[in-house]
This record gives sequence, structure tokens and C-alpha cells, in this order.
Amino acid sequence: MRRQSDRPRVLIAGGGVAALEACLALRERLRADKLEITLVAPTERFDYRPLAVLEPFRGVSRWSLELSTFADDQEIELVHDALEAVAPRARVAVTGSGSELGYEALLIAIGGHTADVVHGALTFRGPRDGRVLRRTLDDRPESIAFVAPFGATWPLPIYELALLAAADIERRGAGTSVSLVTPEDAPLALFGACASEFVADLLSRRGIELITAADPVAAHDATLGLRDGRRLAAERVVALPRVLGRRIEGVPHDPEDFIVVDEHARVDGLPSVYAAGDVTSLPVKQGGLAAQQADAAADAILAALGVPITPRPFRPVIQGVLFTDRKPAYLQAPLDEPAAASDPRSFSLWWPPSKIAGRHLSPYLAIRGGAPRAPEVRPDRDIVPISIDVENAVQSVRAVVDPHSVPPG
Repeated sequence: MRRQSDRPRVLIAGGGVAALEACLALRERLRADKLEITLVAPTERFDYRPLAVLEPFRGVSRWSLELSTFADDQEIELVHDALEAVAPRARVAVTGSGSELGYEALLIAIGGHTADVVHGALTFRGPRDGRVLRRTLDDRPESIAFVAPFGATWPLPIYELALLAAADIERRGAGTSVSLVTPEDAPLALFGACASEFVADLLSRRGIELITAADPVAAHDATLGLRDGRRLAAERVVALPRVLGRRIEGVPHDPEDFIVVDEHARVDGLPSVYAAGDVTSLPVKQGGLAAQQADAAADAILAALGVPITPRPFRPVIQGVLFTDRKPAYLQAPLDEPAAASDPRSFSLWWPPSKIAGRHLSPYLAIRGGAPRAPEVRPDRDIVPISIDVENAVQSVRAVVDPHSVPPG
């Protein structure tokens, strides 16, 4: 595809959270007459995937946005294709159809691919699996285990599925015993000790047996086998998939095909090539983190193009909404410092209240796209009373402005 413009081109491969967040971050700084953005995506729609956990219980339909609508709105060229290879010296990306796209900067945000980890289990990937889970619960098995796999994943949905299923079972009087099995040392340990205690209490109240530090490998003959040899009673097993990377010719990768990047999302050894989201080696695969990494990439790209900004490095903060049968729980913690986590709350710690906490993407989806917002329960009083001694405050300001002034008294 020959270029017909003298504007610099940023090529973004992918159609998920990281790709759209990067488009919005770039466009916020440079309009279409200053920067050409080309989005290469094999799909036609952006799917709002976190709502899938509600489908088996509340019949919530999936929500999506046409990428063509997004592209038109942001004055972005949309190419329905997939990235296959990169020639970094020539600054050319090769697509599955054989097209060669030149670029000044390339952001790889193609996501990962999922793999079954627990053999014999129902692997929950989205709405289609939600219908299967609904039928499984309607069969009223004696026991059901919800499993988080070992490796790169995002564990929060398995807690939602377990809590919602236990409430559904209790409401229908089915009598099915529910367990949750996870390799974590404590439930949702990424969010810190306070969140773990909060989630453990939720599970206990629902009668869900919690089994931590476990590596499930297979479901067979109404049992769940663990790697250490233990076997747990589980007539049915529901597991999350493990996420693996995607190999792109010309781009270095680790043994699991993930791309290793620095704090500015730059790919080592490849000038002007960046990566963000699930395709990178960050072990926690979550939309909010993907958006934060995309923001860091956009800053670095803009600075390299000559925009007078200081690129902000990627400092991951996990922000998640835990859906339950009652009020939701909003959780937040720096990824590298769980001890600095916020206490769980029933109202949003970011705006708008949404499952995907992206600085640019969340407001865009809520305001321009009409995406559903996450429910929240605001406290009775949002206003914190503050008293200020105005006279002393004014004198303090004067002392800073004129160090020779002497406050009265």
C-alpha cells in the first residue's frame, strides 16, 4: 500500500483495548492534518468482553462497537487485515494479505491467544461459553469447581463466576456445592491484603470453598486433579484460559511468544517499534493495564515525532470491578506494591465507572459509544467537610511571596 501523504504515519496493529486507547491518546495531541494513523485489525468490531460473566445469570447481551465507526470518528484509516511480519530497517509492516505498510512508528497491540489449561473442563472465554455454563448449572450437578489457571491470565472473572453461580444455586435451591481453586496464595492477592480478606469473606458468606496455592491440571471422573497429586471432588469444572503470545516474524519474543518491552513500551533492538497489551510479557492480562501501557507507548511515539512532551513511563495500577449478586466491589492497587492498595469500595475509584479503566477509551466508550457503565453504590455523603483558617492561610502565602514580611502577633 503506497503512501500518498507527507504526514508521518503511525501504524497500530490490533483492534482491542490497547490499540484503541493508543489511537485516542495520539489523536488527542495531533489532529489528522498533522498525523496519519492507520489501524490494522482483522476484526470488524471492538467487543466489550468483561460483561461476558453476566450472560449466564442476567442475560446481559454482549456490547460492541464497529471499528469503522471509531475510525471515522477519529479520522483514522482502517485496514481489515492482520499483522504477519515486520521489516524494522525498512520500517515496513507486512499483513496477512501480503500488503506492505510503511510507518514512522509501529505499535503492536494484537493481543494474545488463549489456550485450554485444565483438560476436561469448560474453558470460559466469553458469551458463547456463558450459555454452556447456564446449561451446566441447570443440570444441578452435585459439585462444581471454578478454576484460575497457573500462568499469564486475569483471575478476577473466575471469582465473579463463582459468586454469581453460588447465588444462583442458592436462589433455586439446587444444593450444588461450589469451590474456587486458584494458584494464588490468597484470593485476588494482586489487590493487596485488605482486598483478599474482603473477597475471602464474600466467598465464605456464599458457602464457597476456597483452595489456594493449587495448580489444576485435569478434570476427570468427577474429580479435579492438581499438579501436586491431590484430587478434589468436582462433578463439573469451569476454568479460565491461559493467555499465550503471538509470534510476529521479525519481532523478538520470549519462550511463550510474548514481546518484551521497556517502561516506554519500546521493543528492544527495533527502532520505532512498540508493543502494548496482552501481546507483551506483562504476566497480568487485563484491559486497564493494556490501556496504561498504550498510553506510555503513545507518549513515547509523540516525543519521537517531535512533540514537546516528556514521555510518562508505564507504572501499572490495577483497577478492577468485581461483580457479585449484590453491590459491586471496586478494587485498585499498584501492581508492584499491593500494600499501597485502596480499600475495596462499592463506588468507582475512577471515571466513568466501567469495567475497562482506560484514561481515554473509557470516557470515549461511555460518552461517544454508549457503552454500559458498571453499577455503583455511592455513599450517602460524598462531601468531606474541611475547615480552613483563612487569616493564617493568607499570612502563610504572604510569607512565601515576601520572606521579609512579618506576620502580625
